[in-house]
Amino acid sequence: MSGQVAHQHVLLVDDDEMIRMLAAESLQHAGFRVAEADCGEDGLRLFDEEDFDLVLLDVMMPGIDGYAVCERIRQHARGKWLPILMLTGLDDTESIERAYAAGATDFITKPINWLLLTQRVRYALRASRAIGEMMRSQQSLAHAQRLARIGNWEWSLADSRFACSDELRRIFDDLKLVGPATPALFLNRVRGSDRAVVEAARQALLTEGTPYQLTYGMFRPDGSLVEVFEEALAVRAAAGPIVKVEGITQDITERVQAQRRMEHLALHDVLTGLANRQFFAQMVGVELERARRARSACAILYLDIDHFKSVNDALGDAAGDRLLCDIAERLRVSVRGADLLALNPPMRTAEMIARVDGDAFTVLVMELRQSEDAILVAERLQEAIARPLLLDDGREMVLTASIGVAVYPRDGDSVEALWRHAEQAMYAAKAVGPSTSRFFDSAMNTAACVRLELQNDLRRAIVHGELRLHFQPKVDVASGRMTGAEALVRWQHPQRGLLGPGQFIQLAEELGLIVALGDWVVAAAARHLRQWADRCLEPVCLSVNLAAPSFARDDVARKLGAIVEQAGSSPQQLVIELTESLLMVDANRTIADLNRLRDEGFGLSLDDFGTGYSSLSYLKRFPIDELKIDRSFVTDVTRGGKDAAIALSIIELGHQFGMRVVAEGVERGEQARFLLAHRCPVQQGFLFSRPLPVDEFEALLRNRRIFDVGLLTGAADDMATDNRPLRANSPV
Repeated sequence: MSGQVAHQHVLLVDDDEMIRMLAAESLQHAGFRVAEADCGEDGLRLFDEEDFDLVLLDVMMPGIDGYAVCERIRQHARGKWLPILMLTGLDDTESIERAYAAGATDFITKPINWLLLTQRVRYALRASRAIGEMMRSQQSLAHAQRLARIGNWEWSLADSRFACSDELRRIFDDLKLVGPATPALFLNRVRGSDRAVVEAARQALLTEGTPYQLTYGMFRPDGSLVEVFEEALAVRAAAGPIVKVEGITQDITERVQAQRRMEHLALHDVLTGLANRQFFAQMVGVELERARRARSACAILYLDIDHFKSVNDALGDAAGDRLLCDIAERLRVSVRGADLLALNPPMRTAEMIARVDGDAFTVLVMELRQSEDAILVAERLQEAIARPLLLDDGREMVLTASIGVAVYPRDGDSVEALWRHAEQAMYAAKAVGPSTSRFFDSAMNTAACVRLELQNDLRRAIVHGELRLHFQPKVDVASGRMTGAEALVRWQHPQRGLLGPGQFIQLAEELGLIVALGDWVVAAAARHLRQWADRCLEPVCLSVNLAAPSFARDDVARKLGAIVEQAGSSPQQLVIELTESLLMVDANRTIADLNRLRDEGFGLSLDDFGTGYSSLSYLKRFPIDELKIDRSFVTDVTRGGKDAAIALSIIELGHQFGMRVVAEGVERGEQARFLLAHRCPVQQGFLFSRPLPVDEFEALLRNRRIFDVGLLTGAADDMATDNRPLRANSPV
């Protein structure tokens, strides 16, 4: 910290004790000495008694307000050039101009960014020093002007002579800023929106001697715009008339541009450049007020990319980000005003598109003639997204989107209500299937409330012991013996009863609980294995599903091994089921993690094989022990055709790669017989047993896990229809 900063003295005047305390602490930490006053009167008294290098002055105070205090300080000889920074919660132009008119050097809007406060103070002090040096020495002035981008000028009224420093010429990029026509030339180059204010200030300066401080934009000869801060005063002769005008002009273009960049970043999505949630809400609020006055209808469309998480997991974050940018551009093009006006009936979007979540976007459509017209826009957006996207490796990817629609004023009269209802409609659309659109209705709100209650309850479920494991046997149909079982999680909700995974797994993913849930399943399965061993029940292997976030953790093998060891069981009795999309992310790391899992003793199963991004080259490299044929291929396997061909190919592939093959979703005897005849004896499904609670599953273990394969008849098919398991034989 420089000695110069340590000697600088700041007067802080604010009636808000908390702001004074925080500001004083920030400044003192930066090495400034701070004197505090809680009102304008005390501030003026301290100013009379002590010397200060800078004043931080609140605008709105009881008694003498900040404007009056600023004016009084400027009347002092010591305060004429003292930097005064106004602290204000007002951001309207009139208040800012009034602060400058009172003599403020700059203003800082509330709420105050404390990290930047000391920098703003330092900046003001630096500018003040530059001005002081200008008054003391022309040589020092020239140097200071180059550092601070400040140019000085004077205009002699007697001979209409205009003179300026080299720095001012550099600021305006004009070496011809001399002669009687220069003031008029200046005014002609001022930005149109600022010209009237600048002209009025200069006229008041010339006729009444009123000094001014202004911020405005001026065009250089090449057409570029420079933002400047200008301060000017009148110089009078001994007899009193104004003889010349002197001023300084500072190039603040970089500061203004930086401020605009920060404002843009605060209101726009960094990845896509679209408006963000905050900016969209602000814009929608304005448009709703316009629609209210015009008594017109409008709609919010809430769009979510179907299954994008799986795509992102498979391709990686970088490729996923590029897809999102492509989608954003397609949406931007699809909602261009000219395109929507060409629809029948025509509609308007008023630049209303935003990215509001990872793969979620919103669009506001204005001037609807009837509510149903919003679906035309939704269909247009879905068509745009569904066009093939080209991946970096040359492959094409086709994505779809679900869209929810909420219409003003029918579905809500506020931004919050419309937004919430459009999102609820989107979830209802997703429940129907991909690439679906739905209007909001009141039943969705009820469903959303139920969903919110489940979210809150799920956070407590793991801790409060409400989760359960059910077990679905895997059967060797050739012998009737149970070769293992899949552990499936259930939630014993205290009010809603037993809930299946389809009712809460997605919630767990959205809430970030899926890793904790996966660890609980592994731990619970290991505990049951330990308990069955203690009861001398025959050993059995259990399969557990592992979600992508759980597998993506560092050192996943060690962590899962520690969980199993703590439960007193062995990894050799556990099979980890993984999905294809999970394996496609960072193949080298995945292979290393899989090898470590096998080294720990875990078996590895590839679940739902053939439904994702199947790659034989990957399958050859991965240390997989088991392939599971997805139920979607098993359902119609006996009818021949593509499903049968895929199922038989997976069976043959598994045998060639030395892997076990398990068919899941077997519900009819003819399916079981077909699969057995084609060398897939290990099967799982309702034909053999529904997922069983622990006590019923233990009964199977006590009965030596023997199933009556003679029941693979039409009668067995009838039993599977009502979801009852086949009868287990007596122990042998």
